[in-house]
Parts: sequence; structure tokens; C-alpha cells
Amino acid sequence: MTTKLDPDRYGPWAIVTGGSEGTGAEFARAVAAAGINLLLIARRPGPLEALAAELRTARGVEVRTLALDMNAPDAVARIIAASEGLEVGLYISNAGADSGGGPFLDNSLEQIHGLIARNVTAVADAVHQFGNAMRARGRGGIVLMSSGAGLGGQPGVAAYSGVKGFALNLAEALWSELRHVGVDVIGIAAPVMETPALRRLLGDMAIPDIVDAGEVARDALARLQAGEPCRVHAFGQGPEESDRQSDARRDRILWVEKISASLFGGE
Repeated sequence: MTTKLDPDRYGPWAIVTGGSEGTGAEFARAVAAAGINLLLIARRPGPLEALAAELRTARGVEVRTLALDMNAPDAVARIIAASEGLEVGLYISNAGADSGGGPFLDNSLEQIHGLIARNVTAVADAVHQFGNAMRARGRGGIVLMSSGAGLGGQPGVAAYSGVKGFALNLAEALWSELRHVGVDVIGIAAPVMETPALRRLLGDMAIPDIVDAGEVARDALARLQAGEPCRVHAFGQGPEESDRQSDARRDRILWVEKISASLFGGE
């Protein structure tokens, strides 16, 4: 599923966190192809600047960069400062791939707190900031990258599973709250993807059914624009199962909307 983004709906600026390589870079390429300017954020300035140069040359868009660790207590404040004066029509939260692997009690509290800072606190703060501006304008889009690990408790990555569950549930709730005011929101339960970060971790290990990161990013943006609340990538089970799980989660949200309206009133 591939659809070119509407710049009138999601422009003139987009922010991509974790935007230097892998899925983040693929998001950036798809956004730039629509003529939308970019603020790219990632920890390592080298790859960040290289991608920015590529997009300026290939697409003729304006690209700004911010080298930033999303663990930092002032991370979102620095993003807000870097985007001052920009009309941000699209926010893509893609940072936070560190899984914190191993039994929960064997992980350090420092590592666990880092996962929470990156995947919960920073996500909530940024979505609150940019989502409010989008709501006021009556247009915009928010993409929250989650993981298949966020679909339920997963031993061996307990903290990661928890924070990715937060991202997916937040996205679905925001979809319900904002879709009637012109703001699109989608959460992505991502599969195992072919990325430089994964290869740094696993080397050249063969991984069955691994998915192309560009395909996931382009599909996410197309489904955002189509008005879908989530996309579940049922790893190794084919597109039909992915559709089934995604539709089931959407139907659950619509059912909750209906019950809430009957009990408490509202739209």
C-alpha cells in the first residue's frame, strides 16, 4: 500500500525522531518525496547530516537537523526550541529501538528508566505539544512507531514490551479523540525489520521473514492518510492475518466509542 502524502494536509514541516537511518530514514525519504520540509532528530550527527544532504539534493526540500538523545530530560524542550516558528503538520515518533533485552530484574534501573524516558515521557510530551497545535489548525498527522512486542507482555523484553504497549494504545486512543477534528493518528506494531541497528546487534545472522524497513514506513504513511488507527504486522503470518488483527483493534475502538457515548454522552 503506497500513497503519496498530501502536503496541504501534513505540511509544510514534519519532524522525524530517530531519523538518521533505518525506518526513520525511510520515513524521511517518503516525506521529502511529497515536498514536505523536515526536522530530523537522532543521536549521531554524522548519519543525520548525511541523510539531510541527500534529501536536500534529491528532493529540494529544506532539512534541519538536531543531534539529540531522547533520553535527556530536556529532549522535548529542545525539539520545541528547534522547531520554533515552523508549522509542523506531521510528527513521526520513531526513536527508542533499544529493547532492554534479558530478564526484567537483570536490567539496571538506569536502562529501564532510559526506555521509559525515550518511549513514554518524551512521546507523551511531544504529542501533547504538536498535537495541540494540529488540533487548533484542524489538520495534521501523528505516527507512533510501536512494536509487535507491544501487543502483549513478552518475556525477555518486559520493559520494552510495556513501553511499546503505551505507544500503541496512546495512538489508538488519540485516533478516536482527534479524527473528527482533522488530525490523523496511527500506531504501528512493527515487525522485525532490516535496519543498520539490527545488523549492528545481530551481525549477518539469517532472520526468517524479516521485513524491509522502507516498506513498513511507506505503508504506515499510506494508512495514516487513509484514516486507519493502527497497523499490526503479524510477523511471519502474512498480510491477511495482519489485516485481521488491525481490523479487530479498530473495531474494538469503535465499539468503545459507541459504549462511551451511550453511557456518558458526547459524539
